[in-house]
Amino acid sequence: MRDIILVNSKPYDGVQTLILNEIEYRDMYDSLKELRKDYTALVFTSKHAIKSLQKAIEKYPQFEYLKIIPAYVIGESSARVLEKYQFNVEYIGKDSHGIGFASELIPLLQHKKVLYFRAKKIVSGLDEILSHAKIYVKQIIAYENKKSNITNLEKPSPKSILIFTAPSHYTSFVQQFAWDDSYIAIAIGLTTFSVFDAEIKAFVSPKQNIEGCIEFAKEVAQRLV
Repeated sequence: MRDIILVNSKPYDGVQTLILNEIEYRDMYDSLKELRKDYTALVFTSKHAIKSLQKAIEKYPQFEYLKIIPAYVIGESSARVLEKYQFNVEYIGKDSHGIGFASELIPLLQHKKVLYFRAKKIVSGLDEILSHAKIYVKQIIAYENKKSNITNLEKPSPKSILIFTAPSHYTSFVQQFAWDDSYIAIAIGLTTFSVFDAEIKAFVSPKQNIEGCIEFAKEVAQRLV
């Protein structure tokens, strides 16, 4: 059977993991202290943004009030993180892809003042979609997905099935290694899929979580034995 390798920012039990990136949480004090307390919605498209905000609140308790504001979140796994930290979960997206989630949000966020906690670099276009719909969105950079300084990494063997959980992970991979035409790429969602080079063989996982990606990779591997 083909090797299945998760390209991710941290290890994951039960699968070989290749770590090319690291998550750097931002100190958001300067951004948060400027906020007026009239925002009526929080938007999250990543667990990292939630964890970064939680760290900020733990460090600066004066921002605890943010947990009362209704939160709109892209998927079940991120919603569970919000609930763990006792945020006010208002809506869980039915579409786990950035563009689809943005479309769901448009009627829900009309006439609301929105705080969007995000990565430094995003490719989903959610911010632009909401702005074009005349929804006021203030964006706060909560974290950065940075390329790791590790260089002595072994290139995956030919015919490997590679799971990418973020666009930056694919970008780092092709910078680190030459792409082998025998590889198969699996994207956790359409946003990640959109950055793949056109000529590679690639699929989007039916489920937008790591466990679902691994299950799908195993199905692909069995079909290609």
